Amino acid sequence: MSTETAPATASSLTGSDIPRPLSHFGSSRRDILPAPPAHTDTASTVTIASISDQDWYISRTHGIYHIPACPKPGASDQPYALLLITSRGDALDLGDGRRLPFTVFAREIADDLLQDLHDHGIFVCAGARPTAEELAAATARRDAYYHRLIAEGDTLWARGHSFREISDLHRRAAMALGVERDWAYVPMRMSECPACGEKVKTGVAVCKHCHAILDAEKAAQHGLADRASSAASPVPPSPAPAAPTPDAAALRGKGTAARTTENT
Repeated sequence: MSTETAPATASSLTGSDIPRPLSHFGSSRRDILPAPPAHTDTASTVTIASISDQDWYISRTHGIYHIPACPKPGASDQPYALLLITSRGDALDLGDGRRLPFTVFAREIADDLLQDLHDHGIFVCAGARPTAEELAAATARRDAYYHRLIAEGDTLWARGHSFREISDLHRRAAMALGVERDWAYVPMRMSECPACGEKVKTGVAVCKHCHAILDAEKAAQHGLADRASSAASPVPPSPAPAAPTPDAAALRGKGTAARTTENT
């Protein structure tokens, strides 16, 4: 005796076995965020500090980030630049019009941006602003990196004195530390004399153009104050020579000649 199996109906199939149109997935899709790993810092914001003298632009799928250059000395009381990083959302394309959303946490973004920038003096602050210890460590790390670049530049230059061997990174390191090298042109820092407006070296005691004292303490230490004052004071003009006084005998001669002419 044979037993016939009844054909399967939609009501007898499990939910996962029923084929559904793509619109069904789009209408009932829920954005379920995967749980972050236990070691991930889930803080919504972190701060990046930079003591580098150049701007950095970094592009990622979740945005373009600009790490600003550190302000020049004297331009600001803050010897560093800051960039606030916030957590952002992104989505993974699963195909069939489905996307899996997830959160990129601020610390993950910061660590990704700074992969090759730590040696340039850029770091993630422990708090909202960098501490003195963090700035000192970043400065030491950057200077050590620049010294390595300068030593590498010296080695490359010694091989054949070719400027093609020297990269912009080597030159930037020399310029940042003020190191003079034949392979790196370091422009001399010049200031404007407040008295005459001419360009002079930064930090000089006396202006070479108008002899104005720019640093009284330094000028006094080197005995330049008196000499600068005497050089700056105008030389009084010499008196004009007096007109020659006519000789008395010549005057008498002229008078005699005049009387002789009249009598004639």
